[in-house]
Amino acid sequence: MKDNSKEPKLTYALDSSDKMVHIGSVERGLSCNCRCPKCNEFLVAKLGHEGGRQAHFAHRKGSDCHGSYMSALHKLAEQIIEEEMAVMVPAYKEIDKQKLEFEKVEVEQRVERKDLQPDVVGVTSDGLRWFIEIRNTHEVDETKRTKLIESNITCLEIDVREQTLENLKSFLLESTESREWINNPNYESQIAEAKRNKVSQVERLILESKELTIPIYADTGTQIIDVKEVTSVSKIDDGIYARLKVISLDDVSYVFEIGSHDVIETTNDSFRHDCNELRIYIDNLSPDSVITLDTLDIKWSYHFATEKERETRIKEYKSNPQYEVRPKADCYSKCKYRPFGGKCIYLVKTILCHGENYVVCKYKNTMPSQSVTKRDESVVRSRCNLSHGTLPFDRYWTIGEVYAQLQSTRFCEVEKGLLVEIVKCDRTDNGILLICKDSRKVSALYPFHIATINVCDGKYIRKKVADFTNLKAAQDSYYTRLKAMRDRTYLKWPEEVDGGELPF
Repeated sequence: MKDNSKEPKLTYALDSSDKMVHIGSVERGLSCNCRCPKCNEFLVAKLGHEGGRQAHFAHRKGSDCHGSYMSALHKLAEQIIEEEMAVMVPAYKEIDKQKLEFEKVEVEQRVERKDLQPDVVGVTSDGLRWFIEIRNTHEVDETKRTKLIESNITCLEIDVREQTLENLKSFLLESTESREWINNPNYESQIAEAKRNKVSQVERLILESKELTIPIYADTGTQIIDVKEVTSVSKIDDGIYARLKVISLDDVSYVFEIGSHDVIETTNDSFRHDCNELRIYIDNLSPDSVITLDTLDIKWSYHFATEKERETRIKEYKSNPQYEVRPKADCYSKCKYRPFGGKCIYLVKTILCHGENYVVCKYKNTMPSQSVTKRDESVVRSRCNLSHGTLPFDRYWTIGEVYAQLQSTRFCEVEKGLLVEIVKCDRTDNGILLICKDSRKVSALYPFHIATINVCDGKYIRKKVADFTNLKAAQDSYYTRLKAMRDRTYLKWPEEVDGGELPF
């Protein structure tokens, strides 16, 4: 028999008409004619007495029912929504929290999709259906969530696990806590209308303004401009986006895009290269608040003077035969003087222009020949030979690149054109230590080799230090050497050590 003593006292139960009733409205004992919402057994009404224990429903002796309180919460929540024909719902995007009132409520009625059966369905005066899930044990799983979204069904999940039977009514009708929208296409028309109202208010505010505060851009401070003229440049038909052109008294042009973040980002039309461009996002504007110039979220999109100055600097460097200008992304993938240790001695500066970093390089011959195609380059890069000069252009290698290449290919070149399998590979401050397996007949007696690898002045250096007849012996020696290399961080390159300082 399960112990139900830890559960809260059951103060609601099902009456003869399957309605949840309070303990204070029934007769004492079995005369209450009430049943458990979990196991459907008849309950005993213990009404208590003044100064005694709380009045409650109890199972008869011998019952092993467990979880009746959570079932009562679930049943009572459904009944409250059905009787009150309403529920408090949280905010959703542009729409603030509100009390949703229904003209019709269905509890646990069959719907077209059995796999999407809700606890409650409310129908509002506009004919829209709202699914409500009462969570007392299991939440809406990902499968059902996906199906609700794909089926374009509005669904709200309300978590009642932390509530009591006594406070459940106020929780459902007055609070927005512990509930979330699984999906809500019903609000789309209201959201669009809310966006239109915000855009219209902001547009009117700009059109009527005599001065505007322009935010900081890079090294420039906040400035206040006197407005000479404002014109409406373009507007999306549904009114959720607008573009205004403002001309200041000193004849500087500013374009303001007004809309939500997702709408502005998907609008490709641009005035760039002939005026400043700013964006006013309406996402954080409350639908109930009064919109003022101080509450506007204004961000720079394009600063004409700064970008023009950067363009001029790039053109000057391009016209100078000593320099080459290219996107920074090309530096690390194509430059034949790839820096060792991340520092390039040929880099003059980088210039951010139109959102992209450009690199000014001292020498114009650092890029590979144009005759090298991407296919040729990828084929050469896929080879396991990491020695200097195997790429179609000279390049410096870092120890990290060598280690990454060995980890990904799991092969190492011990002689020109001869690859052997890597059994074990570790990186230390002094370089890379690895065990190789050579299956050639000439090495049949000593198929396992321990080697060290390092990079000096950008060149790949490999040195074999020991041979073994079996893997276990090689591994024992490997871990001893690895510990020594990690402990003695002062050791220099392997060719300088030449085995003298290492304890093997």
